[in-house]
Amino acid sequence: MIISRILFTGKWLFSGGEVIDNFALVAEDGLITWVGEAKELASSDFEIQKDLGERYITPGLIDSHVHLLSYQLPNVNQSNDTAFQAENICRGAWQARQLLRAGVVACRDLGSTNGYALGIREAVNKGYIKGPYTVAAGRVICATGGHGNSIGLQCDGVDQVIKGVRQVVKEGADLVKIMASGGVNSPGPEPGPAELTFAEIKAAVDAAHALGRKVAAHAHGNTAIRHCVEAGVDSIEHGVYLSEDIMTLMVTKGIYLVPTLSAPYYAVAMGLKKEPNNPDHAESKAVLERHRAAVLKSGRMGVKIAFGTDVGSPYNPFDRAAYELVLMVEAGFKPSEALTAATQVSADLLGIDDKYGTLQVGRKASFLSFNRNPLEQIEVMVGEKDIYWDGQKVSL
Repeated sequence: MIISRILFTGKWLFSGGEVIDNFALVAEDGLITWVGEAKELASSDFEIQKDLGERYITPGLIDSHVHLLSYQLPNVNQSNDTAFQAENICRGAWQARQLLRAGVVACRDLGSTNGYALGIREAVNKGYIKGPYTVAAGRVICATGGHGNSIGLQCDGVDQVIKGVRQVVKEGADLVKIMASGGVNSPGPEPGPAELTFAEIKAAVDAAHALGRKVAAHAHGNTAIRHCVEAGVDSIEHGVYLSEDIMTLMVTKGIYLVPTLSAPYYAVAMGLKKEPNNPDHAESKAVLERHRAAVLKSGRMGVKIAFGTDVGSPYNPFDRAAYELVLMVEAGFKPSEALTAATQVSADLLGIDDKYGTLQVGRKASFLSFNRNPLEQIEVMVGEKDIYWDGQKVSL
């Protein structure tokens, strides 16, 4: 039964694939049933008509790499303190709201302490709290003592990795996140050294795929990235030390790259100011330009680039998630390429392209409204905006 039928009209709309001037968009019960040039819409009566005037409309953003519960906890030894746990979960709910405020209508959480983001996902998706539609990995799979162990299930050897994958899926994970490498400043034979073996990575991929789950791989170093791509992961997260031969293989296998340019940017822009002697932030500064060059080269070679911010990492703010678009353009992408990565490509990666990512018939009427053209000035995406969720303007 149709509850509401809304006609939106306005000056300009980017559908995710094309620009439509003087557009009309019809939403029924939150779903788009018609979109195109207003002059092509047959006259009809609508319960509600909303003229958006001179504003510019884009699909809502999809962030493919977030940590809703800020995995850098103040003190992990407090994790058995129920009051601390409750506070952290409430903070996660607040941060989900901040992410929606930034224009993100769907996101993928890639790791949280005790898998708490699975509960945030349920609360958001059931409408208990305001935030983006969420898919979540729960706890990550990592080596004992390895990178991300505070949010992970620590596994050593093929058998433990297989059991670990099955365990996080049992706990409710929508996908599996593996920590294949350390960070850019981790000790080892190369920057971002491998922490899981090829056999462990392949076991994780096979076990996850057998259960119908995609695999996202945290991988900075060249060896770790190579192992992940050869093993058939679905996305490489970060990919700082990518080389051209790996990029070629990623194109052949259809593997996505989620660059998270915001993570090193904010580590440098904010982290070094507050912690000038922190070696992790200093290393982020050292790899900043190399990372951007590798991402641009990947895109030019045909690697599918998705939008991800790593918000929740140190000094990386939820309410400015859209700044990743600015960083992509500064790296050399066109505004239209960056915006497509943040909508259509990310929706494909998350497997939610039947709901989000484009403004076309059958998709959610979830979109953003701006007072300037973001394809002419991408910084517009970070500023003032109206957010519509299922055809209704969101108050935050």
